[in-house]
Amino acid sequence: MIQILTFNRNVETLKGPNVVINRIHDAQSLDDFEINIINLNDENMWKRQGRTISLIDSINDFKSLSKMINNCKKTKIVILFPQNLTYRYNYAVHDYYSYIELKDIIPELLNNIGEIYSELSTTKLVYENTISIIGKEKIKASFFFVTENNGLVTSSSGKNVAYKLGKVYISTLDLRNYIQVIHFLEKIELIINKTEIPSWMEEVQMFDDIQQLDLIRENREKIQMAEQEIDKAKKVMDQNNRYKSILYTTGDELVEVVLEILGQLLDYDFSQFEDKKNEDFLAEIGNDVFIGEIKGVNHNVKSENISQLDVHYQGYLDNNDIQPENVHALLIMNHQKNKPVADREPVHERQVNLAIRNESLIIDTYMLLKLFEKFKRNEIDQEECRNILKNNIGILKTI
Repeated sequence: MIQILTFNRNVETLKGPNVVINRIHDAQSLDDFEINIINLNDENMWKRQGRTISLIDSINDFKSLSKMINNCKKTKIVILFPQNLTYRYNYAVHDYYSYIELKDIIPELLNNIGEIYSELSTTKLVYENTISIIGKEKIKASFFFVTENNGLVTSSSGKNVAYKLGKVYISTLDLRNYIQVIHFLEKIELIINKTEIPSWMEEVQMFDDIQQLDLIRENREKIQMAEQEIDKAKKVMDQNNRYKSILYTTGDELVEVVLEILGQLLDYDFSQFEDKKNEDFLAEIGNDVFIGEIKGVNHNVKSENISQLDVHYQGYLDNNDIQPENVHALLIMNHQKNKPVADREPVHERQVNLAIRNESLIIDTYMLLKLFEKFKRNEIDQEECRNILKNNIGILKTI
């Protein structure tokens, strides 16, 4: 039995006898199979919502695979490198604003793949398009390996496109269908070539073949529909967990998600906001200006946090001809982030009074999520969200 692990499970061309296809996220125990193939050639995998090129959003799936590989006892592992796909990053307002080809970020590519098997992070990988002949099939590859080991597969130009590294087999070949996979596994001697089933055998239907084929077809359709619904639900849950991350994160990670939430609440595109190391955000919407600080700390809100916000608020008034009542200062605080939400102490009255005096508004990230939750449920619209943020000072207590 062979398990093929892909980013998205619905890869029809890879299906075949004795093959189980699972999403990497849902990998079955590796030792339940004789061979496990980890296929990283999916452009939807190579994306990051952050503003910089780093570990991809699904990197935790790689880390889980790494533990499974370390614990396996008998199975054979094959890792198929991606082709020269497009790496997408800098996500905002339902789209990615930055793109780069994998060939131009090979060190970062290897850092990601190294989370599956640590020795891969130091692999010498070179970009060059090659063709290899395997079982009469012409198979392309975008990269090749520079290694002193004898290659298991070399291209027509003599470049090494597959070899064994420790306990895993690695390849840069673009294996697109079941036949190519089987020929490749035969080439690297992980399976022994058996007599090929002639095509005319499909026409030989005996016993209850027809009934069983109908049953297989019907149940595959049901499974496919159920898997699609599960995939949709998991994607929604992943996004929900990303939003909820503002309850425990800090720094750029916190700022990035908070701005994504604020962008939807205010109907404002923060992707063009230029961070000059002053305020964390500035949104000019009609006659109103929203200016603010975003902080993640282990302690409660302090007076210095409110005072720092006031410096940005006063600075904006000094540099712009605008009425103070049209400028709204917001302090978004993930305070006591090391505690469960239920165990966090209320913001002290002294800090609330200081915010009132400064005509600013403290919003803890839990209350921001409650506001966002009502918006996502269509209980309030963007105009009502803006009014809530405009017409309150001190601390946002209820929505």
